[in-house]
Amino acid sequence: MSRKLLVKFVNRNPRNLEMLGLQAPPTGYDLEVDRQRRSFIYKAGLVRSKAHTEAQLFHYRNGVVLRASTKEESISSQLYSNVDTCAAWNLGRVLALRCLMSGIHFAIAADSEEAIQRSQHLKAFYDSLVKGGLTLGEPPHVEHTYRNDRSLTYDSYEIHHTREDKTDEQ
Repeated sequence: MSRKLLVKFVNRNPRNLEMLGLQAPPTGYDLEVDRQRRSFIYKAGLVRSKAHTEAQLFHYRNGVVLRASTKEESISSQLYSNVDTCAAWNLGRVLALRCLMSGIHFAIAADSEEAIQRSQHLKAFYDSLVKGGLTLGEPPHVEHTYRNDRSLTYDSYEIHHTREDKTDEQ
């Protein structure tokens, strides 16, 4: 009995290309001074309010994908205060665990290095993310070239169009 082989492979896990490093992150805006802040796939951040603290993981396309907050009864009941440094540290542990359980291993920090060094809450939050197993930083993506894709047909140099190249205007 002969078996039929798949002619076309369908990837049913859309996050797999991010994990393998094949999907390039968005490059941000060209004229922006700090464009690396918008060049990410996942970004972890801490949002503090007057009564609660919330840890979030942002995806560049889908927005907030994971969240841990002191508004949750199971987290709030274990803490002395919902807004102190210990709450930020424990939210980092919980968010790192939820990230690893959902298959997310890399994220960048949403805050700048200067802000992290100034704030004890942010320093405790990002330290607990690292201790929890989440890597702060993303692996470099694999460039799309002819070496890794033999069906690539475009030239690798950038084409600068001139006035004569515009065919849509008469």
